[in-house]
Amino acid sequence: MFDKIDSLSHDTGLMFRQAAKQLVEAGRFHQLFDLRLMQRRHELGISLCQNTPLDELEESLRNQLEESYLQACREVGQLLLESGKTREAWTYLRPVGDKAAMRRWLERVVPDEDSADELIALALHEGIDPERGFAWLLAQRGTCNAITELEGICGSLPIKDQIACATVLVRHMHEELLGNLRGHLARLELDVPQSASISDLLKSNPKLLEEGGYHVDTSHLATTVRFARLLTEKSLVQLAIELADYGRQLAKDLQYPDTKPFEDTYPAHLLLFKATLNEEVEQAEEYFSQQARTAVIEEEGTGAIETYLILLERVGCPEKALEEYAKLVPAGCALSPYAPTLLHLAEASMCWDRYLEICQQRDDVVGFAAGQVAKRSK
Repeated sequence: MFDKIDSLSHDTGLMFRQAAKQLVEAGRFHQLFDLRLMQRRHELGISLCQNTPLDELEESLRNQLEESYLQACREVGQLLLESGKTREAWTYLRPVGDKAAMRRWLERVVPDEDSADELIALALHEGIDPERGFAWLLAQRGTCNAITELEGICGSLPIKDQIACATVLVRHMHEELLGNLRGHLARLELDVPQSASISDLLKSNPKLLEEGGYHVDTSHLATTVRFARLLTEKSLVQLAIELADYGRQLAKDLQYPDTKPFEDTYPAHLLLFKATLNEEVEQAEEYFSQQARTAVIEEEGTGAIETYLILLERVGCPEKALEEYAKLVPAGCALSPYAPTLLHLAEASMCWDRYLEICQQRDDVVGFAAGQVAKRSK
């Protein structure tokens, strides 16, 4: 190895290319990264004998060296991916922000017992492909462990990734419950139409839930229905309705109360889900309005108010949501990222003058300035 490099020492460009070629062939990719940075420092006229810190270099040199660092990260990260070293690859691709390359790679991977933990950590915890990572988690560790882990990391995931995980969970729970119901009926030697939904099966076979019977872990069911609040896509909400409809028919001691406004867990969720599909909207508005107006924020938090605002937005009433926000949310009270912001409601309703008036009433200088900018950009 060294003889070949030494023979090219008269031409540093050729020497660096040969050294890189030999390191790639030997699979010594971490050393290749160091070589690329050294090569670039030499090309820029920076002494290799003195390890001059970046912040002591001229700005133009510093910018060029930083770009070379990112190029080396891309090169080495891709080589590590191709060699199957996904965790090491991500340490190089992370600074580049190249989730797309990692996501394409994960699409081609099938986890096994040895690689599952690493792949799940990359896809789910690193946010590269949370939907795929959570699906792997369910398959590898089962529903109980997957739900526990999702609840633990949910707050650190962007909402779009939470929605992706909720999608996987709702589909999984629906498939499990429907399969178990069909299995129960098969053991009773009853015919089950292939097109029958969960609600259809319960309606035509009320004995399925007699004497406290159930077909999935009821705590898993309740958690899945709770995560389903994030969903708005019609087919997914329909699955959530079937799960909540099953839940409301369970024995009362198997219906675990949630926090306000979902203390009556399954009926309350059914109202939200059906209103999301533009069904029973009036009943839903009446219920969630009452829950929001009687909420004691200091004791119960803002969940009831947020749910009411979310409902109004979903059913196409952003102007009403704007007014209710002004009435129900105290000035300076921060809502969670799940709730629509006052600025968002103003944009959706185009009620800019009313929005600006509310900001003045709340002494919200930042919101007022944002509204002026947004109003003029429309």
